[in-house]
Amino acid sequence: MSPQLQLRAGPAEAVVDPAAGGRITSLRVEGLELLLPFEGVPLVGGLYPMVPWAGRLRDGVLRWQGEAHRFPTHVTPPHAIHGTLLESPWDVVTTAPAEALLASGLVAPWPFGGRVTHRLCIEPDALRARLRVEAGNAPMPVIAGWHPWFARALRDAAGRTVGSAIAVDLEAGAMLRRGPDGLPDGEQVRPVPPGPWDDCFVEISGDPGVHWPGGLEVRIASDASRWVVYTGHPDGVCVEPQTGPPDGLNTGECAIVRPGEPLVVSMTITWRRLRS
Repeated sequence: MSPQLQLRAGPAEAVVDPAAGGRITSLRVEGLELLLPFEGVPLVGGLYPMVPWAGRLRDGVLRWQGEAHRFPTHVTPPHAIHGTLLESPWDVVTTAPAEALLASGLVAPWPFGGRVTHRLCIEPDALRARLRVEAGNAPMPVIAGWHPWFARALRDAAGRTVGSAIAVDLEAGAMLRRGPDGLPDGEQVRPVPPGPWDDCFVEISGDPGVHWPGGLEVRIASDASRWVVYTGHPDGVCVEPQTGPPDGLNTGECAIVRPGEPLVVSMTITWRRLRS
């Protein structure tokens, strides 16, 4: 089992746990912890990649080319969620003081094979991440993205609160309407209603993010086309870039990855200090 990795650059530090789904378990800037701690609950805490799909997969079933492929639903029954690597260890390919490259095979229960690499690089004012999803011997549907859990209260190394409670920064033209099963039903809601949210947004203006007034501002840039925002947890909020919506593997709103034609998606989280 690979040990945790410490990535540092100037006032920024990230801790990566390859055994916990390749998750970043801590992201500190000037001693301030941005992320909700990971305490062993697969869905909650840290910042983790989602692949080969993001969000919920209806009833844990992928219907592809006339066949039905079933996946575990124990985390959020009756649906499968956030891909097959959420609870799987990743291999460390290379590491340096400020960079790491992790990799994982796409093995059972994923029926198509393939491989994923996750490159992380920390800078004094940014965290850069890139996912590359490669096919095995046949085409396959793929959605990839990231699930950061930002702490509602920004705290220093002594546990003292810095700044005010978190606020989400999001300008979206529309929200995908959820049906009774919690998944998009094919309709859009305009204008976007106020939260709380556990929803997928489209037509994003600018880079979404969060801020703690009097503390830090965080912005997330990505070439992903969908953004899921979750504000229903008492201790954290999530702003998640992903290349397709929940259940997008079944609705066709996904990439088709073929041998020699990988899906590559990037995310950059930047931060700056806010003064009171």
